[in-house]
Formats: sequence, C-alpha cells, structure tokens
Amino acid sequence: MNKNNNIRFLLIIVIVIMIVQGSTMTTFGMSLNNKHTSSIQFSPNSIISNYFDNSDISKILKPEDEGDHFPCGYELWCYHASLTLENGEQWDSAATFVYFMNKTFGRYREGLSWLRIRHWNRETNDYYDYFQYDEYPGTFNTTKDMVNISYYKSNMTGLYPDYHFYCEDPKYSIISDLSLHAISYPCWLFNQTTNKRLPWGFTGWGKVYFIPLMEVNGKITKNGRTYNATGYAYFEHDFLYVDFADPFSIHSPDEFLMCSFLTMKSAKWLLTESLKNRLIEEPLSLHRSNDYLFGWCWSWVVFDNNWNMVIFRPAILGMSSGRVPVFLYFTKDQKTYFEIGNIYWNNNKEKYVSQADIYIPDDFEIAAYRDDIEFKLSFTSTSDMTELFSEDVSPGNKRKSCTFYTCGDVEGYYIDEENNLRLNGIFAIEQSRWLSRYDRHRSIDLELLIPPNGFGISIKKVSHWLLLEKFFKFQLKPNFDFTFYIRKSPE
Repeated sequence: MNKNNNIRFLLIIVIVIMIVQGSTMTTFGMSLNNKHTSSIQFSPNSIISNYFDNSDISKILKPEDEGDHFPCGYELWCYHASLTLENGEQWDSAATFVYFMNKTFGRYREGLSWLRIRHWNRETNDYYDYFQYDEYPGTFNTTKDMVNISYYKSNMTGLYPDYHFYCEDPKYSIISDLSLHAISYPCWLFNQTTNKRLPWGFTGWGKVYFIPLMEVNGKITKNGRTYNATGYAYFEHDFLYVDFADPFSIHSPDEFLMCSFLTMKSAKWLLTESLKNRLIEEPLSLHRSNDYLFGWCWSWVVFDNNWNMVIFRPAILGMSSGRVPVFLYFTKDQKTYFEIGNIYWNNNKEKYVSQADIYIPDDFEIAAYRDDIEFKLSFTSTSDMTELFSEDVSPGNKRKSCTFYTCGDVEGYYIDEENNLRLNGIFAIEQSRWLSRYDRHRSIDLELLIPPNGFGISIKKVSHWLLLEKFFKFQLKPNFDFTFYIRKSPE
C-alpha cells in the first residue's frame, strides 16, 4: 500500500469509527405471536387512486427533478412491479436504466450506460436476468423535465403521477408493457436527516426520491404469448454528483469535508433517534463479514393492507448485522412518511458468494422503534438470488463491485397507540457491495453483555482462506464463563 492509499485508508477508518460510535450495534431475537389481529387482504382493485390533491405534489416533486441531470456522476431510473397475470400466476417485473460518468476533480467524462431487466415467476421460482451495457452514452437517450428514457428497444416515459414502461428482454423473450399510476406521494431519501442530501463516500453527494405504491395495468409477453397483468409497483430516481465507480477517492478537500459533514450529520440523527427510542433492547453485538468497505441493501415492502415501507441500509466496513445504520421510510396513508432510524437488523440466513468471498443476507429480520411505533418483521426469500459482478461488465473499472436481487415474503406485527396488527406482504431487495482492496477473507463476531442483561465479552474470528476459527469469551454475569479455542471452522 503506498503513502496516499495509507492516508486514504486511515481517513476511512476514522470516519467509520465516528459513525459506529453514533450507532451502537445490537441484535435481537424475534418473537411473532398470534395475539395480533389479521391485516386486510390486498387487492389492486381496492386502491382509491384519486384521494389526494395533485397540486400539492409541485411542492415535493418538480419536472426538473424527474428529467435527466446530465452531466452527472451517476443517474438511475427504475421500477419494480408485483403482478398477477390473467392465468393466475404471480410475477415480478423490474428494470433499471443507468448511466454513470467517471469523475476527476469535479469534471465528468465518458463512463458506462446500462439496462438491467429482471423477471421472477413466484409460482415456479424461475428468474430471468438480462443485462445490456455500452460505453456511455451508446444508445442511451434521456430528456430534461420528464422521464423520457430509451435504450435499444426499451423505454420509460411519463411525469408524476403517470408513467409507462416498455422493457424488452431479448435473451429470454420476455416483454413488459406496463402503465403505472402513482397512489403515493413521492418521498425523498434523507428528507429529515440531511435535507435530502445523500453522501457518496468522499466524492460528492446526490438526491434520491421514490414512489412506493403505484397501480399497474398492462401486459407481459413470454415466448410470444401475451397475458394481461395487474398489480402494484415501486418507482425510484437517483441523481448523484459523485465518482460512482470509486466512492473513496478524494478529489478535493472541499468535497471530503462536505461528505464527512453529511455523514456525521446522518450518524448524529441515527444516534438521536436511538436515544429517544429504547436504545438498548438486547445484548450489544456486531457481525462483520469482511472484503467490502461500502455498499447497501435497498428493500421495497408492500403489505396486504396497502401500507408501504422502504428500507435503506448502508453497508459500512463489512458490518452486516446487529445495530447497523438503517434508514426506514414507512407510510400508512401514502402521504405522510415516518423516517425511522432506530433499527435492529439480524441475518437468519446468508448466502456465501465465493467469487467475492463475502456473505449476502438472504433471510433477515428487523425490529424498528419510533415514539409509540414498534415493528418486528421477518423477511424470507422465495426466489434465487441473481448475481452481477462489475469485472464482467467493465474490466477497467476502478473498484470491483457486485449487485444482487431477490424477492420474497414478509410477516410480522405493528403496534402503536391505536393499532395492534399482524402484517403480511411481499418484498424485493437490491444489495450492492464495493469489494475491499485491503481487508480480505475473514469474518468477525463481537458481543458485549452489559447490565441489566449481564456483563461479559465474546469475540469470534474466522479466516475464510484458512478455514480457521478463533474464539474467546469472558463473562462474569449472569454466570462466570471463560472459553478460548482455535479450531477448523465448521462453516
């Protein structure tokens, strides 16, 4: 590692330690009990689609927000739809249109553009993942002041609240031809936290908005056979003035200080939310699966009673479970959003990805608290995880990354002063990781027992290369325990 890399790596460690100090790690054991009442069964036809005044939207989302922001370090438009076909099959349809440009000291130059189309058949558990990319711009076309994107034979068009998506997957002979009508107000990520500004490593900032509930009507064509489709969908638009491919590059002191300030402001908000809302519920713990410094888990949830949730979990320094930073956005009326930062995340099942030597959550659970609101939810994947690695796309990419998608079911309960409900629904999740150049091939588990739960510490380290496990435990309460061993890893 050269001197510059040493300095940059130390700066990363300092910032992350500050974040961790502001977000104590905790895991929990979930109990879903039967005393909670059943939720209303969801039907797309039961949605009331015109109960709000669209004139309010101009205060939240403007046409210039929806159109392209070229030149931009990274810009994305995507949808994910959960559909019922006329033959009764349950399908998911999703597409992501992206361009990014390489950034050097505030200037943008050529990069990549791509389209990724995914379909899942929930009845058969089959999935279809099509990816097309070009050097930017290729055939990627965008427009100012509205969603008007075309890429080869696929396109997105529209302006809030109505959009149309035509996405053609030539690899698997699937066409999605869908019209979407927004039921929800748009919501900006980090709206309360940093006034809508999302830091991206040390290279800049950007904005993200999403629409979590939309009516869907259209058609799905598979191998030349067309089916009418109805359902509901999620839409998102990101525009980031960053170095997307290498978020830890430092292009200028001003950008570094600005990103550090936004990151610390986010950490402060998470800490404040935790202190206000039952900070310590379980023993403090941290699971760290190394080999990545940065990434995210992004999940869209729709419940049977029309409630919606979006979960954004920055994945920092390999911290993959416990009291990790999580930003949760929840709405019951599709107009008012609760931004919740006191989250406990626990992985019930992980998939080991040998090509990257990392673990990716497959089944997981969360507990969330804000004021009188309490959630406990369990997420179970019902489709195989799709995988895409950046070295397969761009051999000259400055930092290797990988992205994964899966769909599944969610169940749990919700409590506030007026409600005590059992919840059921579905979710889709996107998970991306930037692989580390320095910290490789090991996992660490740390658990602290503190009063009133007890007093002690345990540490487990696993070498993925050597398949070697080291374990140390020293505990005084509730009972004395001292354990130390080195053995071949059973995993």
